[in-house]
Amino acid sequence: MLTVENVKYMNYANTWGGYEPIADIPHHLFMFMEKGSCTYWIEGKRYVVSQGDVLFIGERLARGAEAAVEAQSKYSVHWTGDGLFQHFPQLKGQVVVFKAASLYTYLKQTYSQMHHIWAKKDMYYKTLCESMLLELAVRIHQEHALQQRSGKQARVVQQVREYIMEYYREPLSIEELAHHVDRNASHVITSFKKYYGMAPLEYMHRTRITKAEELLLTSDAKIESIAGELGYCDAAYFNRMFKKLTGMTPSAYRKQLEL
Repeated sequence: MLTVENVKYMNYANTWGGYEPIADIPHHLFMFMEKGSCTYWIEGKRYVVSQGDVLFIGERLARGAEAAVEAQSKYSVHWTGDGLFQHFPQLKGQVVVFKAASLYTYLKQTYSQMHHIWAKKDMYYKTLCESMLLELAVRIHQEHALQQRSGKQARVVQQVREYIMEYYREPLSIEELAHHVDRNASHVITSFKKYYGMAPLEYMHRTRITKAEELLLTSDAKIESIAGELGYCDAAYFNRMFKKLTGMTPSAYRKQLEL
């Protein structure tokens, strides 16, 4: 069972006062540091969370935070239940700072979208946020596992992923990705699937569609314009890909969130 209890966005333009230690908090926390940094004391241990980091704090762990004199902004998801620990048992009862700056764009988009959905409280908003939280946890752990590997294959996969994140709006091909890392296409596909569970071009499409969801939520741009901005010259193909990955068409997605 996993139940999201709140999704917050906190933006401090100048300073943040921190807070005195609090004990027995009845929820788990995944916090994403969008800008700036802050220092937490959790169970007597100091944790510095910098821009791009994700902080996990298990329930019931005593925590406090130091005041900060610089501007900062952060998102946090609070949830209860052990559902997530079925997949990530190593998190239970722990505190972890994930160095996830390489996922910054994805994390910012996902947390922003979750916050928007939570604020609107449309039908099934909790269920949608819970599914997004699970996907977010998977992506963070995939990246963490990749960082722990020091072999050539891990470095190749990381270079491919970083290239996709920088150029996902362009008409990428597997041949271009293979050329970028000086490997053959078959090696790139097999290695990437090993770490991310999907081929590189599927990862590219998922990155595009995640950005499309954000644009549908936060802008009035026409669907054809969004498709073109994200590298889809054919709007019909964009519609098919969006439906394949989200279960609904872009127009239905936008309409549902406007109800």
